[in-house]
Order: sequence, then C-alpha cells, then structure tokens
Amino acid sequence: MPSECHGEADRATHETPVASHDSHPCVLFMQHMAAKPETFDYPRVARELVKALRGRRSCAELSRRAGYRSNIVQRWESGHCYPTAARLLALQRRLRPKGPSWLERFFTVTPPWLTKLDDAHSPAAVAAFLTHLKGKTSTTRLAELSGHNRHSVARWLDGRAEPRLPDFLQLVDVESRRLLDLLASLEDPARLPSVRPRWEQHQRLRQLAYDKPFSHAVLRALELPDAHRPMPEQARWIAERLGVETHEVAALLTLLRDAGQVRRSRYGYRLIETSTVDTSRDPERARDLKVAWTETALSRLRDGAPGTFGYSLFAVSRADLERLRALQLEYARAMQDVIAGSSPSECVGLYCVQLFDLHAGAVEPAGEAPRDQDGSD
Repeated sequence: MPSECHGEADRATHETPVASHDSHPCVLFMQHMAAKPETFDYPRVARELVKALRGRRSCAELSRRAGYRSNIVQRWESGHCYPTAARLLALQRRLRPKGPSWLERFFTVTPPWLTKLDDAHSPAAVAAFLTHLKGKTSTTRLAELSGHNRHSVARWLDGRAEPRLPDFLQLVDVESRRLLDLLASLEDPARLPSVRPRWEQHQRLRQLAYDKPFSHAVLRALELPDAHRPMPEQARWIAERLGVETHEVAALLTLLRDAGQVRRSRYGYRLIETSTVDTSRDPERARDLKVAWTETALSRLRDGAPGTFGYSLFAVSRADLERLRALQLEYARAMQDVIAGSSPSECVGLYCVQLFDLHAGAVEPAGEAPRDQDGSD
C-alpha cells in the first residue's frame, strides 16, 4: 500500500520570469513579451484541486480508491501533507479514465517524448514534462525563481525524486506561466475558489486576443516606461508606437478595461496585472490569429517599413526539413529567453515565421484540356 505523506510546500519567491517553451512559439510570442509571473498560493491550490477531484465522494471513499487504508485524502485537503504530483495525476486518471490524458490536453501538438511514455501519469511523465518546460533555463535559475534548493530541483527534473503537488504546480508556473492551463487539463478551474477569478479573467483575455489581436500589442505598449500619460495623448502615443490609428487604440483600451486588464486614472490607462495567455487551445482561432499577425507583417513589408524581412527557397530532404524546424524552434526559444530578461522595455516587436514544404497542402495542377479526335486543340 502507498504510504508517502509530504509536508507543506515552501513559499514561492518570484523574480524575472522564465520564458515558456511551447510547440507553438509564434502563437504565444506576443503574450510572452515582458510578462510578469503570476503568484498563486500553491498549497491552497493543491488542496482545492484534491477537493474538486473528490467531488461528492467522501474523503474515506476516495482514500480507498487511491489504495490507502488510512483517510489520507482528508489529510491532503487539510494541508497536513500532500500527494506527489504523479500520485495525484494517476488518481485523476483513475477517476476519469476516458478521454485525452492531461498531457494531451495541455499540449496542442504532441511532443515527441510523449509518444515514448508508457504511462502519461507516472513519475517519469512528470519529470519529462518539467524538463520539457524547462527548455534551456538553468537549474540554478529555476531554483532561484521557485525558492527551492537547486539539488531538489535537479532531482525532480531527472526523476530521482518526485515533487509534491504544490511544488509541481509552482515549477510549472515558474517555467511556463501556464499554471491555469495545467489546472484546466485536470479539472474545471471554476471549481477552485482561489483560481476562479483569474481563470474567468484569463478566458476573457484569451477571447479578446482572438477577436482583437492588436489588443495584446496595446498591452505590451503599456509596459513601456513613457506610456503613462493622460488620455487622449496616451492613445496617440501608443498608436504611433504600434503604427495604427488613434481611434483603434482608444477602442482597444476600453475593451481591455472591460476585460479587467487595465485601469484608467487621470494619468491614463495602466496595467492591472500582466498575464500570459495560451492562444493555441482553440486550433482554428489560433490559426486565424497567426493569419492576422502575418498579414500585419505583410502590410508593413508592402509599406516599406523598417524591419527584417526575407525568404529562402531550397531543395532539401524531408529529414533535413525536420531538422530545420527543430532549429527554428530553438531560435524562438532563445529569443524568448532574451525577451524575458530584457530591460528596459523600449519598443514592441513582432516576430513572424513560416517554414513549410511548398507541396504540402498545394492544389493539384489541373489536367490537360481534352483534345479533339483529330488531335487539334
């Protein structure tokens, strides 16, 4: 019978955010620029998650379902101890055996390492997941950001030790700033009292990104030191920095205020909280968003705007095309690391990229026009 019982998690110490490493860097890029990490009460979130998964069952009943003789779930919910991340994930799957795994829900595109896992709810899966989110961020830096011992973090990453649930939630938050999306892959965040307000705001902000892509450019502009000035001067100033019309910025600021992202004062609009939004969760809307930003880049190119624009046509093996895609992802990750540590913020940049096989998805050429029987056209 399992018997592990873990004490209360350490409190977090948050500093400069670590860049996220996702399979869709161009989808998340605008949302990651200069974002500040969100702070959660990780032990409380862990307790609420256990309670939400329990539902209407008694603590004793769920303890038996988890394979314990004692009423361990009651201790988890009271915060006397916590399950490991892997045990909580395995319990969640036992309670909800149908449908995609938590990893499949979290990732829009399945990472190669996921297909090699025998069990997506095992300690090995937890270690692989945390290592994937870590990217090229040093273990020492993760330890600094999370407030944990560097050796403990290293052991969690290589699978030699298992993180407690609060520690796991904190590492995901520090590594990717996508804790809300992780929780959504396990349970409806609206059922977690301490998370519900942020989740609802998160959903509004995601919808705003889909409906009004430039709203997030306005958010990034508000992070610039000189953005704090009274309206309507502020709207004109932001419009100049973004290359759009003043009335567009004014309308977007109103929408951002209604979404709870900015607050208006006599000194203009100010950010309330900088959030990271994963816009890849709805593949169709995410594609529309990519199209919108690519069209923005195309418009600037046509207008002769300064920037880096280029292309390269080449013949290459399919294996090497995959290598190029991997290099492209590494480059995007390196850019995100630079952005996360950049100070001061002086401009709002846009990064768009395309790499594809020209044949993929191409329309097959039409057949030759039929000839008359005598061979003439």
